[in-house]
Amino acid sequence: MSIDGAMDVVVVPFTADTKVGSFGSNRVLRASLEHLGIWDTEWTAESLVARMDAAGIESTLVPAIVGDDWDVEYDYIKAMCDQAPGRLHPMAGIDPRDIANGVPKLEHAIKELGFVGGHTYPHWFGLSPADRRYYPFYWKCIELDVPVQIQVGQAFQAGLYSVGRPEAIDTLAVELPDLKIVCIHTAYPWDREMVSVAWKHPNVYIGADCWLPRDWAPELVEFIRRLGREKVLWGTNHPVIDQSEALEGVKALGLDDETETLLVRENLKRVYRL
Repeated sequence: MSIDGAMDVVVVPFTADTKVGSFGSNRVLRASLEHLGIWDTEWTAESLVARMDAAGIESTLVPAIVGDDWDVEYDYIKAMCDQAPGRLHPMAGIDPRDIANGVPKLEHAIKELGFVGGHTYPHWFGLSPADRRYYPFYWKCIELDVPVQIQVGQAFQAGLYSVGRPEAIDTLAVELPDLKIVCIHTAYPWDREMVSVAWKHPNVYIGADCWLPRDWAPELVEFIRRLGREKVLWGTNHPVIDQSEALEGVKALGLDDETETLLVRENLKRVYRL
């Protein structure tokens, strides 16, 4: 099977607008992007789709980010994704501190604007993803039958607490077994714990993004090969990881054709109903 037709679980909306806006104005965020060496890698919808075409990527998910003063508005993401219908799919950012306004906003985005799920970075709020303030958003995602995408693992930004340990997802999955939970960034450096939680719970998935496949934990690669063939969704968190290089890395894993297809396409397609 050709690897063409891949689907990327998350791409950071790092455009010229967001670079001079929320990304540039947030000192902690800008410092982390400079530390990663990607401060000058902003993209447009047109350039991203061209990059996707070159890599053989069919579609990607792009979040409207909510992160305290690091916000990329729903309307902005909607307008950008509308430039490439069927190729770029918007996700709705979640701020657990604003339940009264946030839950109706999430519902409107899913039902009226074509957003495909929720998305949140818990460490920006200093709140565990199992904090009760998140639950009204989770209940709405269950009602609307859409996944919620959560960064699990270490906070990459200096000055922020790492609140997203896999054990929080274990709690969440026990209490909300009907919530589809996609744990992005491989839960690094707690990858082995994440594999254990994803194996335990039918509703928990791992987003294998933000790290090149050569850097994935051996436990994650073995999970993809065997028990977790239908539980891991490939991605990049571009521009953190180059999309072409990430797909080449998948090829180098030596997976059988069916497993490779599940990883780079079919699992995401099924979970997000694309």
